[in-house]
Amino acid sequence: MNKNEAMTYANPVVQMQSSQRQEGALLPLTLVILLVVTILGLNAISSTNVDLQIAGNQQRQLEAEMVAENAVNFLAENYPSNTMPTNTDFKTFEFDMVQGTPAQACVTKTIIAGSGTPGSLECGWQGGNSPGVRASDSITDHEEFRNGTSGKSCMVGNYIEEEHPHLHHLDDDNFSPIDLWINGDVTITKCGGCFKNVNATINYTGQIITGNSGTCSHGHETYPGSWPSNIIENNVTQAEFDEAADAGPLVGGDYYSHVEIRVTTTDPNSGATATAVRGLKYRGDETTSTTVGSPPDAICGIDDANPITEVAEDSDLTENGQKKVLYSYLEID
Repeated sequence: MNKNEAMTYANPVVQMQSSQRQEGALLPLTLVILLVVTILGLNAISSTNVDLQIAGNQQRQLEAEMVAENAVNFLAENYPSNTMPTNTDFKTFEFDMVQGTPAQACVTKTIIAGSGTPGSLECGWQGGNSPGVRASDSITDHEEFRNGTSGKSCMVGNYIEEEHPHLHHLDDDNFSPIDLWINGDVTITKCGGCFKNVNATINYTGQIITGNSGTCSHGHETYPGSWPSNIIENNVTQAEFDEAADAGPLVGGDYYSHVEIRVTTTDPNSGATATAVRGLKYRGDETTSTTVGSPPDAICGIDDANPITEVAEDSDLTENGQKKVLYSYLEID
């Protein structure tokens, strides 16, 4: 050994104590690491469960929307029947399905021009043997207008006269003006004679029937075949006739209805819900038939204070039972 080299002496006791302290510190660190790993694992599992629940709820929501749309499509296709679909019609996923209240709400209802007749008239008919009601489509021959109470006569139906009406008797009784109001067509076969000797107006909702055996078709010296200038032909609307005749509500006829169908579906487990809405324009008759009927006036807001209005025929809806979609949307809670 070199005298000049430094000598190092190891203390076994000190080394043992240092090693034991290091091994003792490693255990708490390991426990902390295990705890952190466990917490992270639990959080991952919890997050996965939440994600699965969200995905499940989204799936049920999409199913709720699909079932609602399928149901409202079914009801729209089968309108005016309001029988709800079942699982045999399409997959309902066991959702609860409820129609709106009322099941098929009527927004508006109108009568198609040229259809329907007034239920009653305050204005009577002054022709015939005595004033009263003239039968629709009945045929007269030189109908007398004697002993009347007014110069105004109103009737529902087609007026058919094989000769011509004797309106001059109303003039003899000093009635003025002299008006016929006819809810239908007019046929006056012979247009001469005393028919030329009185000023009057014939109001009608239909048309003047011409042609063979039609108006003014039988003309000769006594009855020239032309409409006399002293008789005014006045084509009127149903509304004008109704007002003039003080008519009651129209009956019969064909109608356009704007109906709104609503279906709400709900998942009894998740609570997912959706409402599908479909608006239709529908043509139907005056009945409540489940194939060609129309909704009742009462649920459409039609009454004496709000009488039904007249509209022109829609070229897309020319037969009863036809319908077209006006709008469609989803309501999602």
